[in-house]
Amino acid sequence: MSFLATVFNKSTQSQRYKLLARLTSYSCTVHALAISNNGHLLACGGTEGIKLWDIKSRKELTSSSHHHESRGTISCAVWAMTTKTAEETLCYGTGLGYIIFLRCSVADKTFQEISTKRLGSGFEITCLSWCSTPSEGNLCIALQSVFAVQLENTVPKSVAFADNRGIYVFRLYDGNVIKLKDEDGEIVQEISCNSVIGHAAVHLKRGVFVVDNATDGFTLYRLEGDGEPVRTFATAVPTVSVPKQVAFGEEGKTGQILETLHHADTGLVQTISTRDLHGRCTIASTSPAPGRGKTTIKIWAYQYAVQKVSGVPSGNYWSLSCILMMLTRLLALVSMIVFLLINYKDSLLDSAVNHARGYMTSATMNNVTDDLSWHVKAVMMFDEYVDVEADKEEKLMELAQEAGRDINVDQQENENDRLRAAKRDEQTKDLLLVQ
Repeated sequence: MSFLATVFNKSTQSQRYKLLARLTSYSCTVHALAISNNGHLLACGGTEGIKLWDIKSRKELTSSSHHHESRGTISCAVWAMTTKTAEETLCYGTGLGYIIFLRCSVADKTFQEISTKRLGSGFEITCLSWCSTPSEGNLCIALQSVFAVQLENTVPKSVAFADNRGIYVFRLYDGNVIKLKDEDGEIVQEISCNSVIGHAAVHLKRGVFVVDNATDGFTLYRLEGDGEPVRTFATAVPTVSVPKQVAFGEEGKTGQILETLHHADTGLVQTISTRDLHGRCTIASTSPAPGRGKTTIKIWAYQYAVQKVSGVPSGNYWSLSCILMMLTRLLALVSMIVFLLINYKDSLLDSAVNHARGYMTSATMNNVTDDLSWHVKAVMMFDEYVDVEADKEEKLMELAQEAGRDINVDQQENENDRLRAAKRDEQTKDLLLVQ
């Protein structure tokens, strides 16, 4: 199914994941690792309190939370990001029932406590889960109880929100999964996995969850199933029976082993964390070094898919730091324009005038002039042609009129000749009669 980031032994396989960082913390035991939602920060919690790192720079960040002696060992941690702000908020629980929220201060870039509360009777907080809602606040964290439910004979190892308005609770010893309503905590369904649940991870998109069965590996189930396992990912028989954390990563479908990562030569790897973001899977693992009292944390990453470019701005786009950066750039641009106008106004105007003159005397302007003169010549030629045709028409009319006058003259002369001939004939007749 999906890549299970829980096996860290030597392997002869080709390396897909690249080691990004190797961090060292002087802490005897680490119980919680959490990679931030944007993949930039790592939180580590245990017997010595909480520690934070910038993954890219490998630098430890300053935190104001220094009360681990009175609040107990850190047992779990989760990063939260509200829909109204891009600021990451770290939430962690302790063995004495305290829940603490940390957020990075914009002023001094240190993580400050913004809320602390002890829940119930002060029993250990074994697991945490975060679900963002449209009505959540964006300026501060104010804890408000929605409902409280007591489950008899239950040690919850994992808890998860579901898209179907349900909350899933995974119980340690009896291996049961309880589904609660997110409104009042009423039990809706109970599924038995027929094994101890050492740890559990939920993949909401595919509607499945995987558990550490504490015997031969990890077992995959369906959230809306009847408790029948989909498949089991077998591992070597453990030498020590301890709970092992499990998490989903990448978007695999085959269930085959992709890679085995080597964390350390000795010791147990019980605490892990993964973050799958934009086709890049990041894995963090930790285990104590026996006898030296310090912990080694390793971080790997693998780009398994091409990042998709979205036209919609992400949540970080409108963060305060991004807005300040945009305003700074805009101010710098305006200042540069004002400086150029004040100091180089005359030279800029001269350059513009010279450019216009050059354009007016350039070959482009000559072509425009030639083209215009050609059109003028064409119009003049057309006018001359019209005048010539008009002259021809006038001459034809004159010729026609002259021809008409000539015809009339000829007709008149013919008539006169006819009359003279008739008169001569009359005179001849008279002469004959006299003779």
